[in-house]
Amino acid sequence: MTQKKILLTGGMGYIGSHTAVHLLGAGYEVVLYDNLSNSDIGVKDKIQEITNKKVSFVEGDILNTELLTETLKDYNIDSVIHFAGLKAVGESVEKPIEYFENNIAGSISLLKAMKKADVKKIVFSSSATVYGEPEYLPYDEEHPTSAVNPYGRSKLHIEEMLKDVCNSQKDFSAICLRYFNPVGAHES
Repeated sequence: MTQKKILLTGGMGYIGSHTAVHLLGAGYEVVLYDNLSNSDIGVKDKIQEITNKKVSFVEGDILNTELLTETLKDYNIDSVIHFAGLKAVGESVEKPIEYFENNIAGSISLLKAMKKADVKKIVFSSSATVYGEPEYLPYDEEHPTSAVNPYGRSKLHIEEMLKDVCNSQKDFSAICLRYFNPVGAHES
């Protein structure tokens, strides 16, 4: 059996780098794709040091469909875990257009690249902010969504786009993960 290859957009960030370590430990090949706007190149060395495995890295922006397509094809990617995105609720209120462009248009760019490269599996890093004000607690997956800020609305819109893509392409699959506050550190 050949080793599965996974592209991690935003792979040099907090959640992306921790995911890379776990995937490498589970035997997957990982390609990190990041524009380094909220991370630094030293993360790649740390991942390799922790795992004793080589990690490929492509410096690029999620809005660059051409580079994403080349990356997916060149590395023969099987699936994508999509972490790339702006992520501060307060900042999203101050800069909604930047959040919509980066998060929503960036996700459209990724989906276009995936289509061109014939990659049909994605895990999307969403957010519990899609729920908005709680109608009941604890939240569950049946809780109504009603995002109350641009960050949450961008995440919810991407979830809805992925649902539409899955409905239009029966062989396309997507999973959305709605985190609250991810915290922790690797034992290293």
